[in-house]
Amino acid sequence: MSDLIDPPYGLFFGSILYNNERLDVEKVKQKWIDRFGPAVEFHHSFFPMKSYYSRQMGPEEKLRRILMASLRPLGREHLVEHKIWADQLEKELQEGQELRPLNLDLGLLTLENMVLATGKSFSHRLYLGKGVYADLNLQFENKTMKPLSWTYPDYSHPDFIQFFNWLRGFLLRKNSEKNT
Repeated sequence: MSDLIDPPYGLFFGSILYNNERLDVEKVKQKWIDRFGPAVEFHHSFFPMKSYYSRQMGPEEKLRRILMASLRPLGREHLVEHKIWADQLEKELQEGQELRPLNLDLGLLTLENMVLATGKSFSHRLYLGKGVYADLNLQFENKTMKPLSWTYPDYSHPDFIQFFNWLRGFLLRKNSEKNT
């Protein structure tokens, strides 16, 4: 028999993909900080899905991407409500526009894995409620985050792995401080 206890907190992060002509990203970053507290930004040019998103968001050369990661650990049980918030923000910012100015993918980094929140079902995604699924993309193994066979190419990139390893180290320190 196992004891049912709350797990250590995780860090929420968001992949902010935006059309730099249609959106002031500083407003989105501020909304992120207002919701999740102090954050760190990760910028990277590797984004193999640009052509896919350009159909919905405008020309590839206008698309930019930033990862915002909260530096305040929060309870994992909030993944669904944060995903709903992200979807509502996307809709609010698109109102009255044909093309999407923002795509905000929300995720959660824990000591053992990295999960993306999605509204799309698939064999490796677990349903959490209110239309939200957890999509496991990285797992911690042999002192590093490791991609799985279905992990998106950008999240499998060595620089992204290095960023998530750094973020995990930060989370480990924060959780240790909490327990002392």
